Amino acid sequence: MTIANLSPLGQEIFEARYAYPGETKWSERAKAIAKVVASAETDEDKEKIEKYFYDVVGSGDFIPGGRIIYGAGRNRGNHNLLNCYVIIPEDSVDSIGKTIQDMYRISCAGGGVGFNVSKIRPKGDDIGTVKNSAPGAVSVLQMINEVGEHVRAGKNRRTALMGILNISHPDLLEFLSVKLDQGQLNNFNISVAITDRFIEAVDLDEDWYFSFNNKEYHSYEMLRNNEELVHVIAQDEEDALERANNFHKKDWKDSFTGLGRKDMKARDLWDMIWKNSVESGDPGIYNIDLANRYTNVSYFESLDSTNPCGEISLPSYGNCCLGNINLSNMVLDDASDVDWKRLAKTVRTGVRFLDNVLTVNNFPTTECRSVGERSRRVGLGVTGMHYMLIKLGLKYGSEKCLEFLDRLFTTIRDESYKMSIYLARDKAPFPEFEYKKYLNEDYAKTLPARIRMLIKRYGIRNAVMLTIPPCGTISMLHGVSSGIEPIFSAMYTRRYRHNNIWKEKLVVDPLFKEWFELGLPLDNFVGAYDVSPEDHIKVQATIQKYMDSCISKTINLPHTAEPEDFSKVALEYAPYLKGLTVYRAGAKEGEPLSAIALTDDNIDKYMKEVDFEEEVQTGEACSLAGGDCGA
Repeated sequence: MTIANLSPLGQEIFEARYAYPGETKWSERAKAIAKVVASAETDEDKEKIEKYFYDVVGSGDFIPGGRIIYGAGRNRGNHNLLNCYVIIPEDSVDSIGKTIQDMYRISCAGGGVGFNVSKIRPKGDDIGTVKNSAPGAVSVLQMINEVGEHVRAGKNRRTALMGILNISHPDLLEFLSVKLDQGQLNNFNISVAITDRFIEAVDLDEDWYFSFNNKEYHSYEMLRNNEELVHVIAQDEEDALERANNFHKKDWKDSFTGLGRKDMKARDLWDMIWKNSVESGDPGIYNIDLANRYTNVSYFESLDSTNPCGEISLPSYGNCCLGNINLSNMVLDDASDVDWKRLAKTVRTGVRFLDNVLTVNNFPTTECRSVGERSRRVGLGVTGMHYMLIKLGLKYGSEKCLEFLDRLFTTIRDESYKMSIYLARDKAPFPEFEYKKYLNEDYAKTLPARIRMLIKRYGIRNAVMLTIPPCGTISMLHGVSSGIEPIFSAMYTRRYRHNNIWKEKLVVDPLFKEWFELGLPLDNFVGAYDVSPEDHIKVQATIQKYMDSCISKTINLPHTAEPEDFSKVALEYAPYLKGLTVYRAGAKEGEPLSAIALTDDNIDKYMKEVDFEEEVQTGEACSLAGGDCGA
């Protein structure tokens, strides 16, 4: 087994973010990780399994999530080893208060948190018999964001949050516009939870109605016959509710609680989502119906939210236990093919590793532990995919690329499920396992017949196993492309702040530099903005077929992209994707990265005449203002 050699940048990241006091080498951290995670095994297997773990982690074939790298073995025990959690607040003071308290606890333990606030009553609604009005769903997110600021101020890991609101919630229009002001919800990514019915309404160009608890919130047009009420609406939104409550017609008063909200065409709402997204980078979409349908857990869990980067759909207090296959390492030395045996072995070891992490993890709350143990959900992902494609001579998004990805992820899926079956045979299936219900789930129906037969016989250890995280920081640690993203650019400038002075440096992708010096073909070094939106989405859609959870991926758009053009593309693929996120170049102020066109003149200029500092790109898959999720 060969220990991974970290690049200068990788070593810098290791020492700054992950190394335990006294550690100077990656091999030392790998040994500590392997020892802690193997402690879940029986005494007779522990030494053997620890060596397996050390081999794959030390070589960089398997890269654990950032929380595992940081926390395993620290302070003579274990920190929280899971990257992210989800909390679904109910519509009560006690629930909102507990949500904020638990979010603070999780964030201080280094975990990101996702929220779906669709159970919070709309802004302006009466609060029972108390003569007050509800602050609304966005206000709850703002409170959570403020707490996140205090976590950052305490020099903890930067807070990473996701806010989700259902497409029919009456506060949706406020939610969609909140991040157009880049000072709002700065610790949050946000997404709209869309439904099958909404996609159908967009296709048919139907009206869309906002509702809460089966109560519709009426439009201006529905109130047009009452001139006084229309006048109240138009005059002053802040005091309109109070004035409407004093209005003598009670039936009109009751229909007025959706103040300022209106019915609209579903297609107009769809276009508004993407207009705001293209302009600001938010929101994305979360296909909540597909996520709950194409899974293995719908018979006992409701997947109401995702983690901050969107790669795993989760129930309330569900968690992300993440680790990734480094696909760049899986290519044969002569680049003739994938080392399929090495890949299969790494996948199997990775599943066992993550299952053990659940056993040894120090969960931040009792609810998190209970939900985590109920399904034993893990998130085996990949990184370095574009590097793999480049080495194999495949252009990102091409037909040959998509055919190859079908084979690649079929292998990863099948080996993952076989290993989880093996673990179930030896250790027990996950507690909620019922084979008839499990095998009747839509995702389980896509598994090969032999795997389904083995599940029936032995059960399965982990209800859900496969996801695609962004892998920003851990990919830089090992010097490979991030997740399933294309490289940002073969060459680019990076703007950074040093001693209160803004500087700029040239960055060249390490693999590009190596191939340039060796005289190898550079045709497949396409950057994120060189790949068409359609090819970005085709790659995501191809891989989604094999994922029992979600995918964190960014569809990069050039600065000249028009929202309405992407809106049409997104609608075509929306029924097949559990999530969709776009980022247009220049959408956020102060972007640190600027791509350099890969022309012959630029290659001559920057590769032959200019010294550069080696650094690898992170991609833009988790573009939180507060930092990446460290997956």
